[in-house]
Order: sequence, then C-alpha cells, then structure tokens
Amino acid sequence: MSLGTDLSAWGQAGTVMLLALAVTTGSAPLAWSYKCGNYSWAVAVSSDGRHVIAGSDDMHAYFFSADSAEGKPLWSYMASGYVRHVAISSNGTYAAASDTDGNIFFFRLGVLGHPIWSFRADSPIDALAMTQDGDYLVGGDRKGRVYLFSAEGTGQPLWQGEVPGGVFALSFSQSRVLAVTSSRGGLYFFGELPFRSGYIWIFQEYTSFPQLAMSDDASYIITGGSDGYVYLLWRSGDLADRRRLGGAVSALSLSRATGRAVVGSTNGNASLYAIQDGLATIGSVATHGPLTSASISENGERVSVATLDGVISMFSQSLAATLWTFNTGAVVHSLSMSSDGLVVAAAGDTGNIYLFEEEAHAKKNGVALGIALVSVAVAAFAVAYFVWRRRTILWKTKTGAGKTYHYRHHDHSRGTSSHEAFNGRRSSVRRICCVSVHDHAIARLDV
Repeated sequence: MSLGTDLSAWGQAGTVMLLALAVTTGSAPLAWSYKCGNYSWAVAVSSDGRHVIAGSDDMHAYFFSADSAEGKPLWSYMASGYVRHVAISSNGTYAAASDTDGNIFFFRLGVLGHPIWSFRADSPIDALAMTQDGDYLVGGDRKGRVYLFSAEGTGQPLWQGEVPGGVFALSFSQSRVLAVTSSRGGLYFFGELPFRSGYIWIFQEYTSFPQLAMSDDASYIITGGSDGYVYLLWRSGDLADRRRLGGAVSALSLSRATGRAVVGSTNGNASLYAIQDGLATIGSVATHGPLTSASISENGERVSVATLDGVISMFSQSLAATLWTFNTGAVVHSLSMSSDGLVVAAAGDTGNIYLFEEEAHAKKNGVALGIALVSVAVAAFAVAYFVWRRRTILWKTKTGAGKTYHYRHHDHSRGTSSHEAFNGRRSSVRRICCVSVHDHAIARLDV
C-alpha cells in the first residue's frame, strides 16, 4: 500500500473506517436453522418471540425455544399424517398441530412431547386457529366441518358447525367470533361461539377466498380472493371496500393492534393497507416472483414476504425500505413473526425451519463491529502518525555544493534525538518504515 499526498492522513483513515462499517450492514439475522426429514409446511411463533412450533411432511410436529443456540427442538411428536397446520398462544404456553390423517393434537408447554389431548376427524384438517390466550382452538376439515375445542377439555368438541364443500380458511378472534371460507366459494360468518348453531350471514362473489383475517373485536373482516381482489367487510356483512392487486391473492396477514394488513398476489405484488373507513394504501412493492407467504408484526413496524423462488424479504413499516433478504433456495410455505417483528420463523420445501432474530444478531454484530472498529482505529492512527512523521522529519535545503537532506533520528532505547545531514542524491538517504497491526503489514513509507 502506497500513501498518496492528495488526501490527509486522517482522511485516508476515515475512508478505511467507512469501508469497514459498510461490510457489516444488510445481512439477514439468521439465528439458527433445523433440518426436518421432509418438506416443512407450517410454522408459528409466539407473540413474545420465545417459542416456535413447526410441522413437516416427515409426519412430525417440532417445538423449539428461540434461545436455542443450535436450533435443536425441545421435543418432537410423531403424527400419523403430514403435519400441515400449527398454532401457538401468545406466550407459548399452548400449541397445536394437525395432520392430513384428520388428527388434531393439543400441547402444553410443561408436558414435553406428548399432547394433553387429541381429536380425530374423518377427513384431513385443512385449517387451524387459536385464540391469543390459548384457551380455545378451532379446526376445519376437508368435508366442511368446523370444530371448537377448549384447552382444558378432553378433546371432545364444545361445538360443531358446517359449511358447503371443504374449509378453505378460518379466522377466530379473541372474543370467540368465527369466520370461515369454503372451497366452493363464499365467506360464512358464525358470530360468537358456542352460542350459534349455524352461520349468521354469507358473503359471495364469483370466486373463492383462500386468505382470511379478522380483527380481535370482529368489527371487520379482510379476505383475499382468487379473482385478485382484496375485500373488506364490516361485522354486519356489508362490503366496505375492495381493491384489485392483479393475480390471485396468495398471502395475507393482519396486524390487529394497528389495523394494518399486508396482502400479496401471484403476480408478485405486495400492498400494505390501513383499515379505516376502507382500505387506504400505505405502500406497495413489486417482487420478482409470486408471493407464497406474508407476515406483519402486531406493532406494524415489520413486514415480511416470501416469493416462489424461496427469497424472504423484510421491509420497513411502509414497504419503502428493504431491511434484509435471505434466499432459502426453495418455496417458503409459511412465515410467522413475534409481535415486535424482531423474531421471524420460516418453513419451506428445503425441509429447514429457519429462525431470524434481529436483536440477538444486533448484539452479536455489535461485539464484532466493536472489535473491528478498534482494529481499524489502531491502524488509522498508525497510518496518520507515520505520514505525519514523513512530513516533519525530512526536509531539504540547497547550498552551493548541492542539496543537503536533514534527518531527525530518535533513539527510543536511550530517549535521545539528534539531527543528521546527508549531501548528494536522495537515494543515498533512502529509509524504509513498515507499520504492522496484528502481524499484518498495512503501510510501507519511503522517506
């Protein structure tokens, strides 16, 4: 490395420090990943970000602690079919999983690896939802039957309803209000359970509704249609608004605390809406492929989407800035995040369960960055010091006999200094100084 004279020594040192900072930003905060024995279809993170449940086509449900350094599950449970749907309470005390053999398994945190009860339907379970406190669970099967369970029960349904066709999606609020969509089309509103034996109203268009979410007080419902429209309905069943995304709606997530929803489609569009008197667009982004999953944090500050090529992208609250991306290399079927958006889990066709944790990543990077900056600062000081030495200890004068070079010599062992003068060509006083940090040469100065 040769030092020019156009930049000051500290200017060069500052450039080195900025380059070091640039290298440390923008990476995905992957905390760990766990490889299942087959495709992974479902994942759910508790609101506090401390626990994760996932399901796989290896016919296992897996339960993790987010704090696990290596991503090893606390326990796993073998089902009798592919585990395609999971749910978890806000604090991780309760969790549930369902399989394609018609089973629903209900777990409690203190009982490792064994359900406290189970239920078997006579067709695959295609939808599962739990209240935030975990006290109630709802499941829907391929024949259109809907079941309500209590956490403290024995696995026998408290209530049972039915919709035509199979259950496509369902949403269950904390106030125990249920909405269900059917594979034959139509959105069915059942009201508060278990006090109703059938649905109160039905909303129909010439389409099906694969995506569904509802506010905690059930004052509004948002649903995504295969026709490419997003529909907002009031609790009364009246249509409040609808917006066209283009392409079938393939992903939807609602922040119940902020009233914001992120919606994605098969044409690669993702839009963020504020739910007020209608759907007010906050921001939108065009991705490079069909969206397969989306999630928004409860505080509305993080939005994550996944595309068909396996790329997960994390955005700011308005979709204006990409915070990080991660390529899994295969389809991501499910995304879930904590209420603050700092913990994100993903599951897909690689069979891996991925956990991203921004806070832990920031702490880890902060330590590494601190060490790097100390090293860079030492190097910068050394460079500046020797450039300063170069400019102050060597000068030349002209006499009748020719050029005279003056050199100040420091004897650190004796603590003395002296001056020497050399006549003749500059090459006769060529001195070389090398600066090293941690045994790596970073500068060579000719004086």
